Amino acid sequence: MTRAEREQFELLLEFHLELRDFVVGLLEVSAAVTLATDPRVGVLPSPGLKARLAGLIANRPQQTSPEGMVVSGPNRVVQWVNPSFSAMCGYSLDELRGKNLGPILQGEKTDRATAARMRSAVHEYRSCLETILNYHKNGTPYWVEVAITPVVDDAGELLWLVARERELTDRVAA
Repeated sequence: MTRAEREQFELLLEFHLELRDFVVGLLEVSAAVTLATDPRVGVLPSPGLKARLAGLIANRPQQTSPEGMVVSGPNRVVQWVNPSFSAMCGYSLDELRGKNLGPILQGEKTDRATAARMRSAVHEYRSCLETILNYHKNGTPYWVEVAITPVVDDAGELLWLVARERELTDRVAA
């Protein structure tokens, strides 16, 4: 699986609970088969120990993704953003929910051709990867790499648009 395919698969797992549960089950079966067929393994852990370990893992706080994430609905307005995205742009979920991000984040020096390519990809339900100059809530410009992935149902109808955004801190905003 290529890096891009892996990222798209992980993104799908994040929003498709049934598929995620299925993959977790496959991983458990794979681990059990590997352990059962490995002659170096002497004793397998008891079900009680496995349950305690699973409980400890489940109760650990999840780390926040360093990438900003935005989920929009078929109407292309924001439904959800993660804390990393809010930290990057300065806007909270409450400020962005129900709004289109382009007019909020793009500004005077944003490349219009890049914005148009992104808009076209979104309207055509195509994935895209672009680097664009956005503006923080306080007006400070910053470069960001944006990967937009449409999530469609079996009939090809758009369910969500998911954007992963990574600030390019090594690139100086003009």
